[in-house]
Formats: sequence, structure tokens, C-alpha cells
Amino acid sequence: MKSSYWKIIGFIVAINLVITSVPSLLQAAGMASEYAGAYSGDLVWQGAVTMTDDVLVLKGGTLTIHAGTQVNVLPAVGTKIDPEYLSPQTELLIRGKLDIQGTPEAPVRFVILETSETEEIAWSGITLDRAAESFIKHVELERADIAVRCVESSPEIKGVRIANCRYGIVAQQQSHPKILGNKLIDGEGGIVCLRRSNPYLLENLITGHDEEAVFVDASSRPLLDRNSISGNSIGLALYPRDLPFDSVGVTDNQENVRWLGRQGQVEAR
Repeated sequence: MKSSYWKIIGFIVAINLVITSVPSLLQAAGMASEYAGAYSGDLVWQGAVTMTDDVLVLKGGTLTIHAGTQVNVLPAVGTKIDPEYLSPQTELLIRGKLDIQGTPEAPVRFVILETSETEEIAWSGITLDRAAESFIKHVELERADIAVRCVESSPEIKGVRIANCRYGIVAQQQSHPKILGNKLIDGEGGIVCLRRSNPYLLENLITGHDEEAVFVDASSRPLLDRNSISGNSIGLALYPRDLPFDSVGVTDNQENVRWLGRQGQVEAR
């Protein structure tokens, strides 16, 4: 009887050791945890993870992404989030809190998993929809419809590299994000301010866009502070005539500043 007892104890210990070692074995093999659907509570991504479809962080929940994480994005057409939000493409939708903790030495990278049907604009991007205080720091984002969309949300977006996206950052519906020291490269449009949104733009580099580097509708009043805007079709496309900006930083665009509409006219974009 005593011998059988110790055999059982030894078996349980061995099983616990195997279970404990599984995450490290998976990580060593390069296998990523997979995510899709709606999540509440606290969610943490680190190492390598894969978005196999839409990911929704519900109100009250938090998604934390640690420095050096690679988020693989599987392009998909047809949302798994109900109700559908703004895009049928794969999207990361935050209604709680997002805390991306990348560093200059170890950025968080969103990487497209190519398939035979992958298009140039391969996923929807990150949307903050009435989100809690959020941070998006030192991230690499490519080939999104809108890299970061703020809907009545005011995150801090710092040190992010956005390349080959349709639009870089869109602030709408009274969003006032801090947009600090980012690089927006080779998209259709750079930063868009809509519907009474007043972001702070400090020391961003915006270049190589087919449309406007910065678009501001008549109801928005962003603060433009020491940005470098060059090599775009249009540097600034502005409705408000009284919007202050540093003209020295808006150079070598096909058209540096385009005034839109009439002063006081509300733009319906």
C-alpha cells in the first residue's frame, strides 16, 4: 500500500512538471498562442501570438502587449465580432483599455501572415471605440486600412512606425489623442482629424503620402507642434483658417498647404 501511494504521488508530480513545461516548450518551438473573438478581464500578450480573426476587448477589460511581442495577423474577410463594426477585415477593437508597452529596442510588431489571397491592404488595424485611457508605444504597423482609429478615445500614441497603410491615424468624434514622435510613411493619407477632435501632434515625421499628410475638418482644432511634413501630395489640407502651425516644418510637398471650403463651413467628411 505504501509503495502504491508513492507511485501515485510520483505520477502526479511528473504530470505537473509536464504541464508546467508546455508553455516554454511551445515558445521554444516558435508556436504562437491564437486569439479570436471577444475577451473580458485582463489579457496579456507576449512572445508570439496570432490573431486568427477579429479580437474585441470588452468594456472593463484590458489588453496588455509586452515589449518585443510579435502579433501575427491572419487576414480575413468577414467579421467574427457581433455586431460588425467598421470593417469586414481582421481588426483589433478596443472598448476597454489597450496598453502596448513596446520600447525603441524591442518594439511590438504586427506582422501579416501572407496567403494566396492576401491583398496589399491586408487588415483593418487597431480601433479604440470609447476606450479607457490607453497607450500605444513603439509599435510597427503595416498594410492596415487605418493603422489606429480613435472614436471618442484619447490614447497616447508614441514612437509608432506606420507604413503602407491606407490611413495612418484617424481621430474622430471628440477624440484628443497625444500623437508624439511617430513615423508615418508611404500611405494614402497620414493623420485625419474629424468631428470636434483636437489631438496634439508633436515631432511626427509624415512623408510619402498620395493624399494629405494632415487633414483637418472645420470642427477640429489639433495642435501642430514641430512636425516634419514633406514629400506628400498635400502637406496640410485645412478647413479652419485660424489653425496655427509651424510652416517651416511643412516643406517640399507637391502642395504644402491647401485651404478647404470657406471659413466657418462645416465639412461633412
